[in-house]
Amino acid sequence: MLMRILALTLATAAVGTQTFVFAGLLIELARDLQVTTATGGYLATAFALAYALTAPFIALRTGQLERRRLLWMALVTVALINLCAAWASSFTELLALRVLAGLAATLVIPVVPSTVALLFPPERRAQVLAMVMGGMVLAFLFGMPMGSLVGGLFGWRSTFVLAAVLCLIAAAGVRLALPRVASQDSMGWRVLRVGGDPQVRRLLIMTFTAFAATFCVVPYIAPVVERVIGNTRHVALAQMLVGVGAMVGVTLASRMGQVRNPGRILMRIFICIGTTQLLYSASMLWLPGQGLLSWAGLGAAVTLGAAGLFTLSPLIQAQLVEAAPQGRQVVMALNGSMMFLGQGAGAAIGAQVTHATSLPMLGLAGASIAALGWLCARHLRSTTAAAAMHAAD
Repeated sequence: MLMRILALTLATAAVGTQTFVFAGLLIELARDLQVTTATGGYLATAFALAYALTAPFIALRTGQLERRRLLWMALVTVALINLCAAWASSFTELLALRVLAGLAATLVIPVVPSTVALLFPPERRAQVLAMVMGGMVLAFLFGMPMGSLVGGLFGWRSTFVLAAVLCLIAAAGVRLALPRVASQDSMGWRVLRVGGDPQVRRLLIMTFTAFAATFCVVPYIAPVVERVIGNTRHVALAQMLVGVGAMVGVTLASRMGQVRNPGRILMRIFICIGTTQLLYSASMLWLPGQGLLSWAGLGAAVTLGAAGLFTLSPLIQAQLVEAAPQGRQVVMALNGSMMFLGQGAGAAIGAQVTHATSLPMLGLAGASIAALGWLCARHLRSTTAAAAMHAAD
């Protein structure tokens, strides 16, 4: 069982790393391809939108395919796309390849949790999902910094080669460690209706609001660090704290196991996310230039925010695979779409708030969005409690 978990974790880490592996070399990439840095940022947007807009529909067409074969072939495809990106001759070509990478990723990110649901019993799913989500932690802590290091030594094109190698290693791990896993998903457009189920809909909204709240600030971490600390030399340290918080989050989620009252736990997590957003605002308003006190406020906000997000994600995934046993890949694809749409919405809201008011108001905007997620979790709690009372009767 351990080898299966490691293989699935490596798959998550490989895809997570390739998503932003070039980010540390974005200035050099943009200069080499003769575009502005802002235009270069559209590479991440292209990937996110391609994934968010197509994942549920691709899941409909692939939902009944055998899981192991689908995973390793998708990872090989992502690897080949990244190899092509390493030799892209123009920004337009690279942008198109990032769109293709987003499409291929829809065959990995939703399939991993649906595979976990088929390989492990219900009482272990939340724990294993949290461990598999640790792949994203590895991407933050090691994969992306490794990309920056390799790119600094050999140029931005080498970051895509690194991503391809990691995906090929993950493909080999999946092929060797996993057994054949037959899908239990249904086919047909009617499966998409699972997203309209009240319980599923609330869980998807919670995913969206959690990521939107967090990403009101995350894309602007450089100016936030500059305002609180006084310079941008320590942005990398703040980014590493995201990885530390993510590790704390997945560890907490893995120790929870099967949660009897998920609504109550999720309410507390949204309170944590909202509080960290307010802490960002407080740090920007009252802690600039305070030395260790500035780092304490900012570091707590970054670490606790990531911990809350990475505690919440595995718990929501565990609830979704239970709520839609005949459409797990589709519902995981919808959840992935909510993640990416939440990231984009949060960044857009953050931009509007910054232009209309000021940078410290970013945290207030994030806390307001987190409050919407709290309301959904509160209703989930009452629904779960009502279901328990009905079962007792």
